[in-house]
Amino acid sequence: MEQKKEITDLIRKYLENKCDERELTELVELFHEDEYQQNIERLLFEYWQRTPSFQNTIPKSELDEMLNSIHHQINLQSKETGGVIRKLANYAVRVAAILFIPLLIGSVWMVSQNSAYNNSDEMITLETPYGSKLKTTLPDGTEVWQNAGTTLKYPARFTKRNRKVELIGEAYFHVSSDKGNPFYVETTDGTVKVTGTRFNVSAFPDDDFYSVVLEEGKVAFQPEDSKPLMHLAPKEKITVNRVAGTIQKQKTDVEKSISWIDGKLIFRNDPLGVVVKRLERWYNADIVLNDPDGSLAKHQLTITVQNETLRQVLDYITEATNLNLEVEDSALNANSTFIKTKYIVSKKYN
Repeated sequence: MEQKKEITDLIRKYLENKCDERELTELVELFHEDEYQQNIERLLFEYWQRTPSFQNTIPKSELDEMLNSIHHQINLQSKETGGVIRKLANYAVRVAAILFIPLLIGSVWMVSQNSAYNNSDEMITLETPYGSKLKTTLPDGTEVWQNAGTTLKYPARFTKRNRKVELIGEAYFHVSSDKGNPFYVETTDGTVKVTGTRFNVSAFPDDDFYSVVLEEGKVAFQPEDSKPLMHLAPKEKITVNRVAGTIQKQKTDVEKSISWIDGKLIFRNDPLGVVVKRLERWYNADIVLNDPDGSLAKHQLTITVQNETLRQVLDYITEATNLNLEVEDSALNANSTFIKTKYIVSKKYN
């Protein structure tokens, strides 16, 4: 009983950002103990249940999926540091605490105004941290997979006549069919109207392109600038070029666009600049292209990323393209703020 109280207090201090270095190390150590599943998982779930602001707790099934993802990321980190993650004083361990524990508590339901849910204007926000992804089931049965760095908002009163979500980032939707009550995905670039289908929307604000990819069913896209409504058929893609201000519809490789929901990133003749942005979100990393003339960002690359560590991926990329990779190790600055490892990709100079 005393141990449970100590662990509970430790988790509470972490969630309130009050852990010192010793306590942070102790919390990471608990992730490697045999009693982890019986203690930490249950205590975190209990924390959600008794926290008043979390009126909609994450289902146990989704918690399990998040935990599996975290274990996978910890294994990758262990490979990348050569087992040093078990040395609790090492920076990599503090990285694990900073990056992995928030995956348990960072993707939570939040209300924009208060917890009463009496006002139909109130929105529930679901955020996915960098380095993670999350599957969610909305009240109407619609399934949503959120990619890393994505925010999804929907009305607290999510009814058949009010099936609207707001998306910043990337998400794959399997919409519960209801032809009489369409489902809407609103973004800064336009609105996707759906009656029952599977599709992917990529709407990261810092990308040059916005896209809608249809796997099956039918969707319609209404651009924000009042251009004509565009209809998609299966295996078609709408791309908005934000720089040029153009919209294009064409046949596409659906697998490439949606493979991320199965834990894969597929690049086929993609510009290195696009590849780097996706890797940064996927691995929660800091990757810099030392590219004064912009030529590196345009270099096309074909690669599939699945279980590799970020270092393995970057080593492959730089070797295949005859580029140089420089690594600036993680550290704590003068204010005890953690600075992530920085990966710098540049041209080789003889």
